[in-house]
Amino acid sequence: MNTVRANTWAAAIVVVWTFVATMASAQEYAKWYKQSEQHFLELKQKAGGGTKLTWDKLPDWTGIWTRQGGTRFDPKVPNYDPTTAKLTPEYKAKFEKKLADHNKGLEWDSLSYCLPAGFPRWLTEPFLREFVVRPEEVWWINEQQSEVRRIYTDGRGHVPEDEAYPLWTGDSIGFWDGDTLVVHTINNKEGQYNRGQPDYSDKVSVVEKIRKVDAVTIEDDITVYDPLSLVEPWHVAQRFVRVSTPNLRINMWSCEENNNVVKAPDGATQFILKGEKGYRDPDKLITGPEQAQTPKQ
Repeated sequence: MNTVRANTWAAAIVVVWTFVATMASAQEYAKWYKQSEQHFLELKQKAGGGTKLTWDKLPDWTGIWTRQGGTRFDPKVPNYDPTTAKLTPEYKAKFEKKLADHNKGLEWDSLSYCLPAGFPRWLTEPFLREFVVRPEEVWWINEQQSEVRRIYTDGRGHVPEDEAYPLWTGDSIGFWDGDTLVVHTINNKEGQYNRGQPDYSDKVSVVEKIRKVDAVTIEDDITVYDPLSLVEPWHVAQRFVRVSTPNLRINMWSCEENNNVVKAPDGATQFILKGEKGYRDPDKLITGPEQAQTPKQ
């Protein structure tokens, strides 16, 4: 009888602590979400509520674009190097294990499962991109698996909390501050910023300021908020350059055609090494307007 009572109390304690931990986690997320939401709303307030652009006032973002700086989320830091993100102990340990596994020749990547990049990793993929700018929304298209981000600028809010769930490219709303597109993205799936970089949780939210800085450059000023993986918000700036190749098009891109990255029998990612049969050089990417090759991985 004493054993039964002890087991009952033990079970009750587990339930209570689980509830407390869940509440603490929910409160922490709410605090961080409020930070990113407040950041977005402050930018909107400074912009006087945003500019309602008509067709004749929309910025010209036509053309084909590609990311500058490889696949690094922070362009200043090479992959597999220490990150500039200030990670929580849990995610720092996960990142260090990832680097140690890589040194042993072990690495997993979602691409070998033909999964979408996910956001915010979506920003780092080095493939061709295109913008479709309309008064009520902006489509940002990535050649990789033909993924599309839809950024709604018609004044709507996010999907109601009781209807929301994690999505590959999240839930993005925005407004125009002159010719700058300000975006708030929530409801993302967990993932990694790219190979050799830290992970983020499904509680990640992102504020972006996207603008065309000159005829061949679009800059994306990014602040990442994540209560589980980050000690403080992570701020980086990324650039996308116009590709000048005449008549270049974005084509349907299928990961089944990628023969550099395959799923190994143990579920890990296996890379075809340079010199091996079927290898395609991932470094032959478009890095500036003067180059004409279509990037493939």
